[in-house]
Amino acid sequence: MQQYKTIDEILTIASQEKNSNELFADFFGEKVTYKRLIEESNKVCSFLQLSELKKGDKIVLSSSNDYYTSLLFISFLKYGIVTVLLDPESPAARAKSIIEKVNAVAYVMDEKLFAERGVHLSQHKANLSISAQTQKKGKLFNQLLKNKKTEHTIIHNQFPEILNTLAPSKPINNHIEKNDLAYIIFTSGTTSAPKGVMISHENLFSHLETLSNVYKFTHATPIRIHNILMLYHSDGCIQGPLLTLYNKASLYHPFKFEVSKIDELFASIYKYRITHLVTVPTILSFMMKFSENFEDSFLTEDFQYIISCAAKLEKRLWIDLELKFNKPIINIFGLTETVTGSIFSGVDQSNRRVGSVGKPVDCEAKIILENGNIAKPNEQGILYIKGSHVFSGYLNDETTTATVKKDGWFNTGDIAVSDDDGFIYITGRQKNTINTGGFNVYPEQVAEVINTHPAIKESVCLGIPDDFFGEKIIAVYAVNSGSSLDELTLLEYIRPQLEAHQIPKEFYVMTDLPKGLSGKIKLDEVKNHILTTKTGTASLTDAQNFERMVLQIAAEAFGIRAENVHLNDRVGSLEGWDSMGHLDLITSLEKNFSLKFSTAEMISINTLSDALRIISQKKSQR
Repeated sequence: MQQYKTIDEILTIASQEKNSNELFADFFGEKVTYKRLIEESNKVCSFLQLSELKKGDKIVLSSSNDYYTSLLFISFLKYGIVTVLLDPESPAARAKSIIEKVNAVAYVMDEKLFAERGVHLSQHKANLSISAQTQKKGKLFNQLLKNKKTEHTIIHNQFPEILNTLAPSKPINNHIEKNDLAYIIFTSGTTSAPKGVMISHENLFSHLETLSNVYKFTHATPIRIHNILMLYHSDGCIQGPLLTLYNKASLYHPFKFEVSKIDELFASIYKYRITHLVTVPTILSFMMKFSENFEDSFLTEDFQYIISCAAKLEKRLWIDLELKFNKPIINIFGLTETVTGSIFSGVDQSNRRVGSVGKPVDCEAKIILENGNIAKPNEQGILYIKGSHVFSGYLNDETTTATVKKDGWFNTGDIAVSDDDGFIYITGRQKNTINTGGFNVYPEQVAEVINTHPAIKESVCLGIPDDFFGEKIIAVYAVNSGSSLDELTLLEYIRPQLEAHQIPKEFYVMTDLPKGLSGKIKLDEVKNHILTTKTGTASLTDAQNFERMVLQIAAEAFGIRAENVHLNDRVGSLEGWDSMGHLDLITSLEKNFSLKFSTAEMISINTLSDALRIISQKKSQR
């Protein structure tokens, strides 16, 4: 049985003089020592005491500032507050649905989010409002509301300036039990019924110990973790600041991932003397595609392992990466319900097999057939997991919890098979789930939003294989009689209601969606249809008109109207021109112009004018 620890124990050890001045994290160039983290955490706890908050209270945390997010999450864990992690980029409808379900006593959110999400300061025990800011600078404004019978006293202060007025908290008597809730993360689900995964302190800390052992963290050598994943998803927050703190390591989160920063990603491995890179298959695909002149980036004295998580790592990509960079990959399988992982294909021959997710570590796994029997090797069934890291249940949803968790065994919903040596392979999903870029998306949720458009009669969404995203989302729809609806109009309608990874990459239209006698949509017929029919803007025929082609290709890549695209538009200036849109643009330009960009050329494309110039140069050299 693993030794149970708490954040308070870990912070106490980290506060020792020999550790206190060491680097805890580098967030966008802002270096935070353990000394600063501990001092500010103690003052946050003092603030919680003044707010008259108690152990077990739920606070919604939603900020784009990664240091404040880390500091507050760690402080809440220490105090016994249940942190509800809510992505600041969540669409308003989803955020409101989550807020209604949580019934939190307080909110810590970016300033603009209070109005957008309909949260009123006067209705809650204590709130913190985070002002608009950059990652390196900015102020956190708070409005502390105390309720005493019918009297309300509102105190306005600035954070972090307010920390200068607070003394460190008195010894906290909130004894944390291992079964106490630590945090809640909401997984993808329908907008009207989001599922809140409840993780206890035992779930969290037992799994941090497992991760530390699998990654071979030791105190004999410095540990420097590179993780630029979003902190509002488990692999970002758990395998970022919390895993770092648990091991008294250093975290490097120097920038938000963009395809145009691939060179900085490679360079940062050497610059920060990284020992472990935590990332997802989609980013690894980018690194593989744009690895020219960066092949030796991981061949440093310090670097140990590439850690792939959140999505299936295809066998071919796995092999190519290890051959290209000459470093081993640790592949993780897990879900939000299991903190992050459960099954590992690691660096030891006893649990390493390329192409598999590996073997369970510090937990049990079994594959169950439809008849309820345990599967033999090479028999396909549903994967179940049992261990101290498996979640407590879904928030306010005992019915759903009971359907997936029984006698400690959690039904992952994944279809799996094991080989004769006990290595497990994931072959599909029990439910219709799309994993795109490391995010699980329920296609029914996307269709639910599409169907709210008044011109839509019905729609269906599905995933098809994609070299970079693993799968990409396709939407097929039929319109009401007498109505018409083009792809761009529909995109403009659904974009504000969905998260970026939920937005379909392609749209197809049918007169009616084919159905069986039961009324269920025939997905095979839908897939056959999309091979021949596509909605959207007209195709181009004048291959000589490079400028027109670049603008048209950009419009299609970003999902916006061609008349809104101009040569002087820059990365981030257009809706949809994010890192994923940038990759769509690059690959589409390569395909349509029958050329290949070098890594240096790809990185240098900051405007559409840059793209046109490089294309013209390459064409003229032929």
